[in-house]
Parts: sequence; structure tokens; C-alpha cells
Amino acid sequence: MSWKQFIGFAILGLTLAQLHSVNSQAAVTTCKSPFALVSDKCLLWHSKFLNWYEADRQCRSQGAQLVSVQNVSQLQAINKWMKASSPNTVEFWTSGNKLGNTQNLYFWESTGQQAKYLPWAKSQPKPKDGDCLMLYSEIKNGVVANEYLLSVRNCTAWSSIVCEQVPTKSVQRTCLMPNSFETVQVQQN
Repeated sequence: MSWKQFIGFAILGLTLAQLHSVNSQAAVTTCKSPFALVSDKCLLWHSKFLNWYEADRQCRSQGAQLVSVQNVSQLQAINKWMKASSPNTVEFWTSGNKLGNTQNLYFWESTGQQAKYLPWAKSQPKPKDGDCLMLYSEIKNGVVANEYLLSVRNCTAWSSIVCEQVPTKSVQRTCLMPNSFETVQVQQN
């Protein structure tokens, strides 16, 4: 073996001996406690009854905002989660409203975008009932009977609330250690 080959093998050996991480990356989506991962959102139900303004403030105090519904899959996931986590909840505030809007257009306070997906409850919308949107379900025999759908309410009415946060996305990596290994999560921006 020539001295060039020997040095090459020595460098390769030292490099491999210093290897402490394995390139095994798995994407992980998590929510901060006490929020729950529901579809592509982190949600938290509050049993407190607040008006829309207080509800918005309550969510913001937790680094969140009132829930918004952008599509049918989000609505289905919210319905399933609410029936499992709070089966007797009749209604709860969303971030939807038409405050200051004279054209009866609704916007999601949480995103600032016009609400395009509006799954209305029976006999809704009734703009004269108020400016804020809640998800509402009928109760039959003391149990939530239907899917939650949007209903217009006066913003000063009291209701329970659901707050939402954006999930944290991170990459999970396995790090080799002498005689063991550790799994760590690295937050992605």
C-alpha cells in the first residue's frame, strides 16, 4: 500500500469515527400544550361563555386566534373533534365577521381574508341577527344532533369558543452517541 492510499484510508477512518448523526429525517407536526392537532390546525376548546370580542381577546392572550373554516375537510375534522372532545357544545365562536362592512361580506379575523367557504346552517344567513359568525349545531335529546354549520349572531351574545394556532413543524433526526443514540427535533422556519 502506498503512503497516499494509507493517508486516504486514515482520513476516511477519522471521518467515519466522527460521524454522530444519521441522515434519517422525519417531518413532525406538533401543537403546544394544551392545543390538539386537528387536521392542519391546533385547536383548543374553552368552556367559558364570552362575547365575540372577549373570545377574540382570550384566544390572542394564548398566542392564538378564533377558529376559521377554509374548506370542507377542515369543517369535517372540527365536527369530528368537537363530538369527541365536547359532545354537548351547541355553538362556539369563529373568527368570521362582517364588522364595518356594509356589503354583507364576511371575513376571517384570523387571516384577514374574505370568507369564501361559508357552510350555512338551515335558514342562514340572517344578516339582521348580527355581524359575527359561530358554528352551530342542533341539540336533540340532550345530544348534538347535526354537524356544526355557520350561523350569524350578535357579537355581544355569549358562547363558548374554539381557538386555533398554526402547528409547529420540525424535522426529527437520530444522533448517534457512543453506546447509544438520541432523537431530537429541529424546528423548521
